[in-house]
Amino acid sequence: MAGFFYKLKRMKKRWWVLIGIGMVILIMILANLLNPNRNAKMVMVEEAKRGDIIEMVSGPGAVKAKSEVSISTYVLSRVIDIAVEEGQEVKKGELLVQLDDTQYREEVVRASAGVRSAEAALEIAERQLVEGRETFDRQRSLYEDGLISKAEYDRSLTTYSSLETAYRQALSNLEQARALLVAAQDNLSKTRYTSPIDGVVTRINVEEGEVVVPGTMNIAGTEMMVISNMGVMEVEAEIDETDVVKTELGQEAQIELDAFPDRLFSGTVIEISKMPILTEGLESTQMGSTDYKVTVTLNDATPDILPGMSATVDIITATSEDVVYMPIQAIVKRTEDGRIIEGKMQKRVKYVEGVFLIEDNEAVFRQITTGISDDQYIEVKDGLKEGERIISGPYKLLRKMEAGDKVIEMKEEKFERP
Repeated sequence: MAGFFYKLKRMKKRWWVLIGIGMVILIMILANLLNPNRNAKMVMVEEAKRGDIIEMVSGPGAVKAKSEVSISTYVLSRVIDIAVEEGQEVKKGELLVQLDDTQYREEVVRASAGVRSAEAALEIAERQLVEGRETFDRQRSLYEDGLISKAEYDRSLTTYSSLETAYRQALSNLEQARALLVAAQDNLSKTRYTSPIDGVVTRINVEEGEVVVPGTMNIAGTEMMVISNMGVMEVEAEIDETDVVKTELGQEAQIELDAFPDRLFSGTVIEISKMPILTEGLESTQMGSTDYKVTVTLNDATPDILPGMSATVDIITATSEDVVYMPIQAIVKRTEDGRIIEGKMQKRVKYVEGVFLIEDNEAVFRQITTGISDDQYIEVKDGLKEGERIISGPYKLLRKMEAGDKVIEMKEEKFERP
């Protein structure tokens, strides 16, 4: 009997435990149902701040000397002496390359002999012409006096005319011979190349014993070396077509060189190309994008900066000081009352640019007017005050958010401008 009452007592205790658990669950369910924020979205919130915004456009580039001279061959010959080394400083007039001039010296000798021969022939022709003129003058006087026949006079005239023609031909031959000599001497001079400027040998493309070929209208000649004036260095940057329209001569730039990751160099825009950069013989538009060359001079170049070094150029295109700014990612486009229109009516609706503010755990849409931007933040010209709390993320929620949506701030998420 005692065992029966003991079991009954244990069963009652279990029932009270189950009833207690059920009450807790019921209270939790009722609390959730009665909670006005039960369907609220967790959002990131940031205050609008005041400060400076610097707008930049960027592009990759390469360092080059402002003054570079390509030393290319003008004659077909063999390299017999390279008198300099890469990196060597040279003075104007200093010997760089000597080509084999044997053939061209022989051509000068032959051309000189041709000139002497033509001069001798001209001297003979001139003497014969003088004698022929005297003979013709006598024959003409005799003919006028009736002492010789018309046939004899005509033969005299023909002979004199032939002597005149021979003289003119000899004179022409001499001019041609002299032209050949000048050409031969010019070719001979092109076997010896000296530096046209004071500078540094930045590239040597040939070796001793190599045959170099002159260029033609369609084919470039052999570039033997490049001499650069390292006093002024530039960076040629490739800027996208959507950004190049913002660039102007004289704008300041910041330059990063891969070779010096811990240093930042300053520069100034000095040239903006009007033609797109060609890629492999095709206009870059055929490749899906168009870039333009923008040249920036390095204001603080040092001797350790060398041509060909890789660079990244940031050109400052605009600056706004002491303005209200916010994260770019917070900007959305909605109707003026903060809604999203889908379906057929979407194309007829006018969307405006704005942000969602958080007020009493509710998303409130406000239209804004924006200005310039940097990589992360954008200037707000109208519609937002410093310190106002805006919803800045997550992006997936912002895409679908509408005015009136319930939201809860993620307290642990903080966004600070670097």
